[in-house]
Amino acid sequence: MLNTRADMDSSMFALKIRQTIGRELGVMPHLIVSRLHRSKLDPNRDRDNAAHHDPIAELTYDTFHNQIQAVHDQFDGPAIHFDIHGYSNHNTDNWMELGYYIIPYILNMGLLDPNESSIKALGARSDKPFSSLIAGEDSLGKLLMDEGYRAVPSPQYPRPDTGIEGKYFSGGYITEHWGSLHGGEVDCVQYEVPQWIRDESEEHGERFWTCFCAMVQDHY
Repeated sequence: MLNTRADMDSSMFALKIRQTIGRELGVMPHLIVSRLHRSKLDPNRDRDNAAHHDPIAELTYDTFHNQIQAVHDQFDGPAIHFDIHGYSNHNTDNWMELGYYIIPYILNMGLLDPNESSIKALGARSDKPFSSLIAGEDSLGKLLMDEGYRAVPSPQYPRPDTGIEGKYFSGGYITEHWGSLHGGEVDCVQYEVPQWIRDESEEHGERFWTCFCAMVQDHY
């Protein structure tokens, strides 16, 4: 099934984060953006479901993912790939969702296995408990929480079922395929960003860079 809803303002939010990191650290991270509406192509799907065997869509899909491969090939050690998306429904929780390719049921049960996640490489080399890397004091969720954001998983909301509605997406094809689940040292985390944050990309992009940089400095 093709997702036909747009990721409104996600690219502007990601661009602001990139610009702020470049300005503050003097190092510009790579940014790869799909400019097509998701009704035309959703690159966060496998090739057949994304392109539906349309030759132009297949070419575009291959170009997008080949560019990711080219960037990953530049790293000869640990690295992190942030996959930024957005959701538009303003549900009760309205939080930031951090996807490590761990399904909600597993998160809710607390059955965390680094070998079944998109940050498998980090879990293998870190001396921190994996539960802390996902939802504890050493997590990306903790960094976002310290900036005043509600995020799941995090120390405040370690599981989707700690929310009211419990909306949570664990990550799509990009997280599964381009993270370290199947090998390598490049991890991947999917961000599902609520619309209220993307509506104010200038403000929140400035604040988010601190979380991105702290994640890299702490673990990469």
